[in-house]
Amino acid sequence: MFDMVKQSSVGVERSAHAVAFEEFASSLFRFTRTIRSTANLWVQLPGALKRSDVTILRTLAEHGESRPGFIAESLGVGPSVISRQLVALDEQQLVVRRRDPEDGRAELIALTEAGRSRLTAMRTAYVAGMQEHFTDWDEAKVHAAAALLDEISDHIVPALGRDTGRTTHVNNDKEHP
Repeated sequence: MFDMVKQSSVGVERSAHAVAFEEFASSLFRFTRTIRSTANLWVQLPGALKRSDVTILRTLAEHGESRPGFIAESLGVGPSVISRQLVALDEQQLVVRRRDPEDGRAELIALTEAGRSRLTAMRTAYVAGMQEHFTDWDEAKVHAAAALLDEISDHIVPALGRDTGRTTHVNNDKEHP
């Protein structure tokens, strides 16, 4: 089947498929700007953690004790970024650091009970806030939106040079030194 050809504002003919993806890209940019603009709301939630703190704590909650390199790889950031954040989380006693008994040069990071409690409190409050703003969505629409966002991520992550962003809920610190 042939795509209909449309004229763009710059006079270049493009397929309907290309026009649809232009609209999709615009919507993604708007969505990411909207999400970034909510950063100040995170500190208002119980636990007063930054979004970056939450992502590290969540990674540890899902994977268990892990090496900093694995955390950095999972989040798609550099090891130095994780190192700085781990210092702050350690000072707040939200994580505990210890030497890897199998490799004394390596470090293992684990979530403390205090870290787990703060993460749970923030996630509970965040989800409650989402429910307040999406009162017109039924469970089916929420599940469909979650599946679509996961699918979008699964298409974008390989372009970043990483494997799919899906978590496996398995402790991978030995597989990712």
